[in-house]
Amino acid sequence: MKHRIFVYGTLRLGMYNYDLYLRDEDSFRSYAYIKGSLMTILTKVYPAYLTEGHHMILGEIHEVDEETLKKIDKMEGYKGYNCIDNEYNKEICPIYDDQGHEIEKLPVYVYNMDNEDNVLLLGDDIHCLDYVQYIQQKRDGKKSLFDFDSEEE
Repeated sequence: MKHRIFVYGTLRLGMYNYDLYLRDEDSFRSYAYIKGSLMTILTKVYPAYLTEGHHMILGEIHEVDEETLKKIDKMEGYKGYNCIDNEYNKEICPIYDDQGHEIEKLPVYVYNMDNEDNVLLLGDDIHCLDYVQYIQQKRDGKKSLFDFDSEEE
């Protein structure tokens, strides 16, 4: 049985968890959006999605088999419905096209704000609303130790 899910972070095309979990499954179906907020998580290299807010966050619809879904649940720290220890809850959310029209409802991994440890780790807003673009901007903004202006002393 196949399951459709919406992903917005490290499971997106070209990201490291896509390579680990989805690449071999040819799971990508389309780009789409969710409404809410996208934020950094302190000391982590993956984002937090919160349903609060009305920003249109870019992501992707993927279709995976049962075994892959279980692996993704584990990777996302999803232990079960309404579990306080979840890092992410799996919630059915409206999915939108690029015109803002709802196209379907799918499971989305939502950062669990009922877990006090998670609340303490919440970082800054990701203003571009696209995690892949955010990571690319961070990479492009980093300078090598050898990138300096030789006239500065």
